[in-house]
Amino acid sequence: MASSAELQRKLIVGLAFVSLFGTVTNYIYISPLLALLLPLGLYVFNKKALPRPIAWLYAFLAFFLISVLLYYPWQLIEYGFYRRDGNFIISYAPLFILPLFSYKFELKKNFRRFYIFVLLIHGALFGYYLLTTNFLGGSLHDIIYGSLFHAQNALGGFFAIIGALGFAYWYQRRDLKDFLLFLLALIILMASYSRGSIIGLVLGIMGWYLAITARYKMLVILIIIPILFTAGSLMIGYPYFKSKLAVDNYVEKQIDTDVGQKNANVMIRLFYTFPRAWYLFTESPIFGTGVGSYDDQPLELEEVVPYVRYNSQPNKEHTDAHAHHSYLQLLAEQGVVGLIMFLVFWISLYFYLRRIEGQPIMRNFFLIAYFAITFASFTEHRITTPAMMLPFTISVGLFMMHKEEFQHVIITEIEC
Repeated sequence: MASSAELQRKLIVGLAFVSLFGTVTNYIYISPLLALLLPLGLYVFNKKALPRPIAWLYAFLAFFLISVLLYYPWQLIEYGFYRRDGNFIISYAPLFILPLFSYKFELKKNFRRFYIFVLLIHGALFGYYLLTTNFLGGSLHDIIYGSLFHAQNALGGFFAIIGALGFAYWYQRRDLKDFLLFLLALIILMASYSRGSIIGLVLGIMGWYLAITARYKMLVILIIIPILFTAGSLMIGYPYFKSKLAVDNYVEKQIDTDVGQKNANVMIRLFYTFPRAWYLFTESPIFGTGVGSYDDQPLELEEVVPYVRYNSQPNKEHTDAHAHHSYLQLLAEQGVVGLIMFLVFWISLYFYLRRIEGQPIMRNFFLIAYFAITFASFTEHRITTPAMMLPFTISVGLFMMHKEEFQHVIITEIEC
């Protein structure tokens, strides 16, 4: 009969891999299953040591929950909160739980199985999609693929992570089979027409290469470029937003119907979502206006003390409306303190991943995915989006939980 410790190992490891394989779709909520184990986070208080990035993540979680409780505590028992405004909890649940444990299990083989599993399912569905849409007789621009996800951007975010894993396999093995598998992942990513995800993967590979070759000055420049684009877009769109806000406290979206969807998305970011986040930040720069406050409109900002305001709008909503920019979203709802705390965790995670030795495929996969998320989050709120984050956080959590199949031998000097 298996011991309670062995049953616990099978439960946690099994649930983790079921969740990882479940990231293949968001029609069925399999991948967030690890969130059910969040009560085990209490174990952190009895843990003698945690990986440094996880300790910082718990610190940010504490600040996040305080912001939630001060703004609107009832949202903690609302399903919509975890789907949208509070999806940070779902996306990072694997990192709250898995690093608390240390188990022996097959890591490399199961990751390979996951990779093949994803490509078999999505490759078959994509092939069927092409045949049923008569792609040979139409335009490639008409091929926009959503597969097993509610939104094309969700598929794009997921396949940016799968593309990172595929590139890591091909880079290390350098064989035709892995190149073709990576090419399939790249084609499906391109078919999603998720520009943020595509750019994220490209810049993720660039960031990974600069990191492993110690070209840190160029890496810093690469990161500064989207920051400058953000600043430039605010210089263009914020004056327009403020002029409309001066007339009323609610700015409506007004996009001509003849503007294409992708161009409309750019304009919405430029004139509405980015500026609204920046406005909330300027009104309450220290702690933000509260987690979940961004989409509660019309804005009714009430001052608590100088430089600290919250959105007193009585109608609390959980919608898909967000800043389409993770860092601006954090600034708007959690202020400078929240953004700094999150970035301390995020940078600490980079150094942890950078120091991985002996497993180049896993290290390269994690770093490429890390930079892909970092850059994609300048165009979408990707840093908390489950479709993109869960395959990454579950993978990193499994790696942190994995115990090598060998014993460390300590050599000591024996006095004769």
